[in-house]
Amino acid sequence: MNMNSSLIRHISYITAHLTVLVTCGVVLGAFFVQFVEKEFPCPLCYLQRMAMILAVLGPARMIAIGHRKGRIGGVAFTTGFGMTVLASLLGACISIRQILLHIQPGDPGYGDAVFGLHLYTWALIVFACLLIDAGIHLIFIREDVPIEPLHPPILSRLVVWLFLLVIVANIVAVFCQTGFHWFMVDNPTSYRLFQ
Repeated sequence: MNMNSSLIRHISYITAHLTVLVTCGVVLGAFFVQFVEKEFPCPLCYLQRMAMILAVLGPARMIAIGHRKGRIGGVAFTTGFGMTVLASLLGACISIRQILLHIQPGDPGYGDAVFGLHLYTWALIVFACLLIDAGIHLIFIREDVPIEPLHPPILSRLVVWLFLLVIVANIVAVFCQTGFHWFMVDNPTSYRLFQ
């Protein structure tokens, strides 16, 4: 086993945890804007959240495999970050679509700006960062060198549980906003479940 390759794989495993945590933080920040700032997400906003969840599904799966089996190989890494690339490309396309909807001069955009940018613009930045992160990992992972998971293993378990909690919270938020209707309105102003 090449020591340099093992070190790269271990760093990659740690950054998989950070990728999941940061992306969950972004989605939780969107929940803050939704529930505390009282801004209703549009269908494209929810699609961007779902693409973020899909983008970190691969790294979260790697963490779960490493925690459960005690070791993780290169195939799980490449598959996980490959999923990140595909979901990030999808999410970036959705974000660009929403940006183009509000690019006309004088258009205030959808929702309030956060640090000078709208949430869909921030989403595009997040997807670009996820693509860069996944690309770097895929460049340096060349061979199947298994690594040991993080110690203490409770950290990996907490990351996976936070990810699952974000998935459930997103499902509940969508259900509350759409109610028992098949389609969500373009510019929502209320939670249809409670009407």
